[in-house]
Amino acid sequence: MAGVPVEQRAEQAGFAEIQLAHIRAFRAAHPDGERARVSQGLVVIPTDSATAAQRARYAAYAAERLPRTAAPQGPGRLLFSPDLVGTSAELAERLHAHAAFREVDEVAFALPFTFDHDDYVQILTDMATRLGPALGWRPAS
Repeated sequence: MAGVPVEQRAEQAGFAEIQLAHIRAFRAAHPDGERARVSQGLVVIPTDSATAAQRARYAAYAAERLPRTAAPQGPGRLLFSPDLVGTSAELAERLHAHAAFREVDEVAFALPFTFDHDDYVQILTDMATRLGPALGWRPAS
């Protein structure tokens, strides 16, 4: 799909496929080839131990930000992945199905800036105790 405007590519393929194409192009041009390290950043919010109020706030947050994923943003015409909200089992399933996630060496889960302290404790605890293990992560020994 090279040479196709980003708006049209976004309609023809989902965000993950576009990101995967960029990763493969980067590695093809990099001196280290397939060994070139690639990181990915996503907003991922597990809800396993969230209260009903937290789950509602997280869903509203993701819904409010969803329009920014529909078209390229800003002067750089950047595309953004939708925020992922759900149980760790649901998130792990969605991430394993995400074409670019399967290709990266590491991922940084970004936290929203506007949440409360208790929200961050809940999210990070679920990431460490539920989502991480569901993705095959283990604590360093």
